[in-house]
Amino acid sequence: MGKLVTLPFIIFLICAFWTGIPSVSSANENFTFTIEEVGKNTITQNYGKPKYVDVEGEFAVMNWHENPGAIFLYNISDPKNPRYISHVQVNNGPNAVRIRNGYAYASLNTGYLIIASLNNQNITITGSRDFGNQMFNLDINDQGTIAVMAGTYASDGLVIIDTTNKANPTQLSKTGFPAGGVDLEGKYVFITKYDTSELRCYDISNPSAPVLINSIKVGTMIVPVRVYGNYAYVQEYSINKMHIVDISNPSNMRVVISDFGIPGVVPNGGGVVVDTKAELMFLATGLNGDGKVSIYDIKDKTNPKMISQYVYPNKEIINMIAIND
Repeated sequence: MGKLVTLPFIIFLICAFWTGIPSVSSANENFTFTIEEVGKNTITQNYGKPKYVDVEGEFAVMNWHENPGAIFLYNISDPKNPRYISHVQVNNGPNAVRIRNGYAYASLNTGYLIIASLNNQNITITGSRDFGNQMFNLDINDQGTIAVMAGTYASDGLVIIDTTNKANPTQLSKTGFPAGGVDLEGKYVFITKYDTSELRCYDISNPSAPVLINSIKVGTMIVPVRVYGNYAYVQEYSINKMHIVDISNPSNMRVVISDFGIPGVVPNGGGVVVDTKAELMFLATGLNGDGKVSIYDIKDKTNPKMISQYVYPNKEIINMIAIND
């Protein structure tokens, strides 16, 4: 008997507009499920290039990567009718955005970190500061007191910021190298050094003095990284390859599978292109068109098996986050 997996809803980020998704069903001996559109919101306020979406509770935030760009706030308490609330304009389009405890955090091409408060009436910028050059990605700890950013310039790299005072974020440390993706998990930061294609792990128990725990060569030029449980999922920049790394022992990271072929190029920049739920992996691909959403059985991390795929009909560029029940 197959195991029924229910996904309450999945948010797809489209290059130009939210679009209708016909129902897609798929099954193998282990999983049975359906991908279908639950709701959509088509308000754009004439902005283009949506790049990233994050969700917390009833709120979703999305960044529009133009110059000027914007951060949009939605209420998604009714998934069938996601409601646009408000937006703030941001110059030199934000690369990535996160929500923690009622605040949105965005990293910019100009090196700025922007912090905005969220409520059901408005999104309001509460603080911003320049921390270097181009900041490609960011993550926030669960308490919302520490932000980590990945700077693409060799002078930036891992930038750690105290965000306790939302009006006045302050730099705690900076470890210079060309960085691309970053994920903060407890006291550990996992960050990619894209020029040498390394996945690095830093202990930031003392955020003013991060300690390099381990570094491992992965692939050719890795940028995005996301950690779920004992595994890091890293993707190549502009080629259709990804890798899975066992990080259960951060001092001895180990590549589980390398150069795993995926059905398209991952969106570059600060987007989340992979998410997991139980024994499923959700992957969004589609740089410069050919948008796809693929679902894999990853019970055996050494042999991911595609069990469903949706191909967007109009060659949209997509990004995605899966909302767990």
